[in-house]
Amino acid sequence: MYENKNEPLIARRDFSRRMFLHVLAALVLVLATLVAGIAGHMYFDNMEPGRALIASVTLSSGLGLSIFPESTSGQVFASLYGFFSSYVFIATSTIVIAPVLHRILHKFHLDEE
Repeated sequence: MYENKNEPLIARRDFSRRMFLHVLAALVLVLATLVAGIAGHMYFDNMEPGRALIASVTLSSGLGLSIFPESTSGQVFASLYGFFSSYVFIATSTIVIAPVLHRILHKFHLDEE
């Protein structure tokens, strides 16, 4: 996916395209997580779509529970979804930062030669 250390640094235009694709992949992951959260809140706690959206967004953004689930299955889902959301945050951060770090390290290796 990335150039190896024996290849030259890619052009800014190609790097911009790579960054766009990584940001797009991160957005798709976040949207898929939100859709799963909305569906889970609707299924396990019988929430309306609007309330499920608010509950999913606040929980996945780290603000905590804005709407406390009433059923036991809803509470279990909310706790697991919150745990999962923290890992999605780490994954999306890594997806976006990886091309930048690779470019910096690649530049350092080119400067050594």
